[in-house]
Amino acid sequence: SFLLLLLSVSLVSAYTPGNSGDLPFFSLKSYQRARAQETSKYLDASRFHFQILFVDDNNFHARISEGIFERLAEYNDALFTLFPSSATITASNKSPLDSAPSQEALSICDSLGLCSMKCAEFGTAFDISYLEDYDLIIAMNDDVQSRILSSLPSNSGFEQKCRSLNEFLSEDFYSSVVTFDKNKKDNELQNMMEVELWDRVQPFYETLKTRSTTNSLDVFSSDSILSMQDINKPRLTISEGGAAVPNMQDPWPVQEAGMLIACAGLVRFCLDSMDAQFNLAFEGLMEKFFHREKDLNLSLEEADSLLRKGSFAITGYFSPKERKERIRTYFENLRSQFP
Repeated sequence: SFLLLLLSVSLVSAYTPGNSGDLPFFSLKSYQRARAQETSKYLDASRFHFQILFVDDNNFHARISEGIFERLAEYNDALFTLFPSSATITASNKSPLDSAPSQEALSICDSLGLCSMKCAEFGTAFDISYLEDYDLIIAMNDDVQSRILSSLPSNSGFEQKCRSLNEFLSEDFYSSVVTFDKNKKDNELQNMMEVELWDRVQPFYETLKTRSTTNSLDVFSSDSILSMQDINKPRLTISEGGAAVPNMQDPWPVQEAGMLIACAGLVRFCLDSMDAQFNLAFEGLMEKFFHREKDLNLSLEEADSLLRKGSFAITGYFSPKERKERIRTYFENLRSQFP
């Protein structure tokens, strides 16, 4: 019942009214967007950075996701904005006794070009107090997320910051903060990673994208420990008809592609959330300073100077060129309000 209460707000938002008095129907798209927007609003961008903790139960998936996320953040000029870490729920029977990374994990990190020093660090045991220390807790699968949520005291207020990495496979989730041009959506994640990483994603992209819209996928749920043989399985196999098809039979190739997609979606979500909060704050600052007809007599430079004095933190997020363009647009709208 506790978990149902956590989902109540999102579930209410997920029901779309029917036509002519028909009963409302459940919309997964609306549900995913509602959950994403809850989390986005929960984040605090005022510190100019977000700290993200990946949590697994096998000292394997989380450390790899941490490395992937860091590489994608660097590629998208967010290395000093998004700071990932990882931890393991050691109480799980899947958790290894040794906190050192496995040879399989090290081999994967090396093949992905991830930071060798970070990948080789000893694992950290997850503690529930970390929910106060991090902006986002990303559970590597639904079971890990359930464990974390069930450990929270009632009305802790931390539920919105604990999400499953699977959720970020869906563009309805990661793109919910801003509205994208439909024609550009398919290229959005591709443009966020280097070609060599996209080559690992491409065979599985359409399959993962389709399954994420039906909520039928828990990509990172695995009861077995991956061996060196497992992680070296090919991404493409030959079908009976002689065609090259994605290897959906072995666990690692699709998990690797899923991690890349979801981590790229998470990077996009974090950066969009930060942009959205500062956009709103800047708009509020202009409304506070400029609401009278005589304010329109100010030059862009004078108006910008006033805003800078009002809040260096908010205005400092934007370049001088961006600020003046926003002020110009705001003044045009304000001018239309006076006869």
